[in-house]
Amino acid sequence: MRFVLALFLSWLWLAVPAEGASPSTPVGAAPPVAYRYEVIPERSRVSFSFRGGLLLSHDAHFGLVRGEILLSGGGDPFEGASGWIKVETGSLRAGDPLQEAMFRGQVLEAGRYPEAELKVAGAKALAPPERRGREKDWEVEARGTLRLHGAERQVVLRFEMDDTGADLYVRGAGELSLPDFGMSRPTTLLLVPGGGVVRVSVRLVARPAPRRAGP
Repeated sequence: MRFVLALFLSWLWLAVPAEGASPSTPVGAAPPVAYRYEVIPERSRVSFSFRGGLLLSHDAHFGLVRGEILLSGGGDPFEGASGWIKVETGSLRAGDPLQEAMFRGQVLEAGRYPEAELKVAGAKALAPPERRGREKDWEVEARGTLRLHGAERQVVLRFEMDDTGADLYVRGAGELSLPDFGMSRPTTLLLVPGGGVVRVSVRLVARPAPRRAGP
């Protein structure tokens, strides 16, 4: 299934819980967090590509992705929903060792900025879900904050999501402007500067997890 983001990934997430009874919420009260999901690192990936000299595409991905999704127990599971996703910049992998070193050291400056994080603070479904048995596909718009290379930017995300009744699947693709985050343009092996815009693709798989103890 294909998913589209308005600005960046995302790195994103938000999903719909499996079918079942939800706790009731008093009128006027904020819906409680009823569902928690953890991103499965070994089944999730954040990758990116850019065009270099001769318009050749260069690709890389992060080897370690972590995250959490929290959904409400009210009638609208996205009301009050939140979540986060992090990648360790030092876990970046590329097909060529020299390109890998360039991405880590020149573009990401992984030693100085070891993590990149997206936090989502609100979301809404744009249409009723499409259903196939227990599965539900949602189109969602969310807002959040992207922290990358020491800079923070507000982002608006638009994506779709598949709830299988067990695991949640989120995928997306979008473009990211490196100058917006004070990042250098990547170079090719011929030291030819690439473009200042990279295309980011996200694939997340999340599973149900126990809720954290609260006050």
